Amino acid sequence: MSSTEKAQQRIVQSVGKLSSSQRRGLDTTLTHWRKVGTSTARADRNTAQEGVREAYKAVGLDPPKLFVWLDSPRAGATCVRLLKSDLDWPAQLAPHQRAVWDSVWQQSMPFVKSLVGEEKWNQVKSEVKQEAQKKVLQKYPHLVEKVVKERFSEQLGIWIWKQLRKAYGYSVFEEVRNELDRSLQAKIKDKVLEETSLFISHELVGPLQKQLEACILEPLRREMTVNNGVLIGRQTWECCFGQHDSAWLSYYDYLSRLGLQEADKVAGLKKVARSAGWWWPYKNLCIITERPKVLNRENRLYLHCENGPAIEYNDGFNIFAFRGIIVPEYVINLSEPISVQMIESEPNVEVRRVLIERFGLENYLSTGNLIKIHQDECGILYKMNLQGDEPILVVRVINSTPEPDGTRKNYFLRVPPNMMRARQAVAWTFGLTEEEYHPLQET
Repeated sequence: MSSTEKAQQRIVQSVGKLSSSQRRGLDTTLTHWRKVGTSTARADRNTAQEGVREAYKAVGLDPPKLFVWLDSPRAGATCVRLLKSDLDWPAQLAPHQRAVWDSVWQQSMPFVKSLVGEEKWNQVKSEVKQEAQKKVLQKYPHLVEKVVKERFSEQLGIWIWKQLRKAYGYSVFEEVRNELDRSLQAKIKDKVLEETSLFISHELVGPLQKQLEACILEPLRREMTVNNGVLIGRQTWECCFGQHDSAWLSYYDYLSRLGLQEADKVAGLKKVARSAGWWWPYKNLCIITERPKVLNRENRLYLHCENGPAIEYNDGFNIFAFRGIIVPEYVINLSEPISVQMIESEPNVEVRRVLIERFGLENYLSTGNLIKIHQDECGILYKMNLQGDEPILVVRVINSTPEPDGTRKNYFLRVPPNMMRARQAVAWTFGLTEEEYHPLQET
């Protein structure tokens, strides 16, 4: 047996049964990729592009000829929609879409120039300029240089977009992401015991999926389907999620740290994830986006901010959220105090619940008709019926510690609508069943 084979056998054995130091390495890897997934630093563009080239090379593809950088996932998705559309006049685009249109054609000029050649490029520019001057003269008695430049820029952009649509090629997402993952799974199948693989996934991949994919990635995906204005329609998710791919990349990163050389095939993808946000790979073009500049979450890691966006990008794309519930901006940036009328006129049930929480549950309860359901030594259980939503159930408890003036405060604790007895409701607030709840001393 050669030294390489012996080393590989040792790796297989160590992966098959993780040592205590290797288990500690799981925590290190988890911390690293959590930081990657929640980074708000500006993208390292050179490193990200280097990673894309490595990712293409890893699956036998030539690197893309053009990199286009945009400021948010919404901008990246808008670019894809524009590439696949036949829109030939940008005037009908929303402002954020027009910004993408202009940014893309301006970044694409050198690429298109190299495609058509110097002579053709100069000819097109000359023809576009003459056409712009002609149209301006039709509207104004004399040439207005500023208007001519604007018209020239607009028409040159239209021409460049036409060339770009012909040249960007087909999506290589399947090869770069899915096929690579499948091939790696097959290669390491005999080198990592199934129980060890499941253990790594449970300790590493599972937590990151909850913290990053469920709490950040999915809200972004949902909101992008409603933020594309005139280009609204089915989104194409043939994209890599960059920093938000941390969960599945962490698995291979950990195996690579243990010495499995096959896992190094995702080195390029890891490099992009550590350096940038979402990206769309095509044969000749790669669209890459920046990371968010703002990310606010609550202690359970759900998107949450009470005085601004929970997540925001440099181009203004943002999401407002309250304890993980996506809400309209007005719920956070209130122009007037919350009122009962505002709450009860809100058609969205989840948004209404947020408004109630911000208004104050006790304040809201005092405005409606409470029905007493049950009372015992633990408290009083009340119900308040809501139109179009499940009823609000609260248990009223009295603080056993008196205030300095001798009074005792009442608290209303919201509980699930299936509670039937006060003791049962109080027990639920402690994560216990009614039978398990026997406090030795109240505090």
